[in-house]
Amino acid sequence: MPKPSYRNKILAYQCAKCFTTDALKLAWFYGSQSVFSDCLLCNKCFKESFNQLTQQQKQEWGFYEKK
Repeated sequence: MPKPSYRNKILAYQCAKCFTTDALKLAWFYGSQSVFSDCLLCNKCFKESFNQLTQQQKQEWGFYEKK
């Protein structure tokens, strides 16, 4: 039986959507129907991807206020 690998994964500090490297912050985005699910996104791309989520998916995020 092979041993499990415990190597660290090195992440590039760039947005997965627009490939910008000069963003001050990157956020991990998760959306079940999104192409960019489980990716690091800059602020602009995160907002665009978040707005494309359904209302039910938006409510799973802690910062989202119900309207």
